[in-house]
Parts: sequence; C-alpha cells; structure tokens
Amino acid sequence: MHSLEDVSKSAGRRFAFSLLAMLLVALAAASFAAAAPEEGEEGTPAPPQLVFEPDHYDFGLQPLNWGSQQATFQLRNVGGEPFQIGGPQISGPGSSAFWTGNSNCYGATLQPGDACYAQINFGPYSIDEYTAQFSVNVGSYSFAADLSGTGGRATFAPAASTTDFGVARVGSPGTVREIAISNTGNMPGGVFIAVIAGGAIGSFQILDENCTGVELVPDATCTLQVRFQPVSEGVKKATLGLFGESEGPTPIVLTGVGSAPIVVAAAAGVAGQDEVGASSSPRSRHGKRRQKAIQRAKRRRAALNQARLVLRAQAGE
Repeated sequence: MHSLEDVSKSAGRRFAFSLLAMLLVALAAASFAAAAPEEGEEGTPAPPQLVFEPDHYDFGLQPLNWGSQQATFQLRNVGGEPFQIGGPQISGPGSSAFWTGNSNCYGATLQPGDACYAQINFGPYSIDEYTAQFSVNVGSYSFAADLSGTGGRATFAPAASTTDFGVARVGSPGTVREIAISNTGNMPGGVFIAVIAGGAIGSFQILDENCTGVELVPDATCTLQVRFQPVSEGVKKATLGLFGESEGPTPIVLTGVGSAPIVVAAAAGVAGQDEVGASSSPRSRHGKRRQKAIQRAKRRRAALNQARLVLRAQAGE
C-alpha cells in the first residue's frame, strides 16, 4: 500500500512532464514560424502592383470623320518586385471606336518604380456614346483603365423636305415662301453656301437668308426667303441645296405651277382703218374678241388642271 508521500511525489513528476511537453510544443511552433518565408520572398512572390496614370480618360465630344483624338497613359510598377507586362487590349461595348498607338510597354519588364507609356486613339463613326476598357495582363493578374467618348455632328434639316409654292402667273410678282432650317445634331456647325440647282432654276430665287456663315448650336434655327416667279407655263421643280460641315448637302425640293399670263386686248381704232377695204364690221371685231376670250379660258383651264394633277400627286406621296 502506497503512502501519502509516495502519491504526492508521483503527482509532482506527472505535472513536471506535462509542463515540459507544453514547452517543447511551443518552441517547435515558434521555430516553424520563424522558418516560414514571408510574403514576397522566394517561393511565394508578392502579387504585381500596377497603376494607370490616369486611371480613366474621357475624350469628350469628337466630330465624325475628322481624324481622331489621342491620350497617353503611363503604366507604373508601384510594387516591390519586377514583373513583365503582357499584351494590351481594348474591350467593351464601344471598343471599335478606340485603338492603341505608339507604346513601349509591350513585353517590357518594369523594375519597382519604373513606368512605360501607351497611346490610345478615339475616332467615332456615329452619333453615339462609347465606353471601353484599356487593359494589360501581368501573369494571371489584369489591370485596366476606363475609356469614354461621344461622336458628334452638326446636322441641318428643313421643317419639310418639299416646299410647294402653288400656282403663279407668268409675268406676275410670284409667290414667296420662308423655309426654316434647324441644327438637329449634337454639336455646333454652319452652312457655308446655299444654292438653287437642277430643274427650273430660273423660276426660283433666294431673296434673303441668315443661314450661311452663321454657326448654329444644336436646336438653333435659321431661315431662307425663296420666291417662285415662273418664266413659262407648266409644272416647275428645282432643288435648294445647303452645303455645310455635315456629310453632303441638305436638299429641299421646290415645286410650283406657272399659269398663263393675262393678255390685254389691243385698243380699237388702229391706224389704217380709214383706208379702203381695211376696216372691219363691228360683228367681225366682236367675233375675234370672243374667240380670244375662249382661247384664254382654255389656257386657264389647262393650267388649273395641271395644278390639280400636281397637288394630287403630292397628296398621294
């Protein structure tokens, strides 16, 4: 049978062994932690750190078909390790309006603190807003900068594509119409010439205008005063063209109908009536006047019929 003294000694030895085991485990853990490589040391390289300067760029409003705008980006290594840059690319819904230019980044190895550059061009092809991303890869990591820009154009449009002057007599003062032109585009622009060409150009004249040589901001309006004064009977048609900074002229169709002029009858008592055989009876003179009146009425009806045909044709369009 063990004495109380023996039990006490045995318990003390077990406690000492437990404490020694705990100290050994703690020392082993500390030794393992000290031997593990820190982040960035060989075996576990630190991830690359690349920044774009600037990190985004807005090219703003750029006219269509007027070349391109260019921006230069710096790509800088802000980490503590060198790395090699892969091929750059442009992606996104509006990527077709952007393209890369000169650069010394392709395949370059950047030391800590070093930078390379890349040029990006923007050339819009329609009136629209464009967004994309310019990015480069470093191993499995990707870095990007945002791109944006807007395509712009001044577009001149008349209130109506056709202006009808109606019927006017040959030799009369004619008919004047005012034609309004508006800039329906998204950037300012101007008209540098307005001309009437094609068809019956002699029957239409520009009397006054405030469009040429004036810059119109979007939604602004200018006007032209055009007169229809037919030089002969029949349907007349010409084209008013406005040439500006947009693509091609702005055509406006001009139409009108020339009717027969008013004929004044010759006065009675013409010299030579007193000569023998030269005079005519009142009945014959009355018959001639009646025939002339009938002819004039026929011409008027023909002109009115032509006008009706033109109006019906336009209504059918």
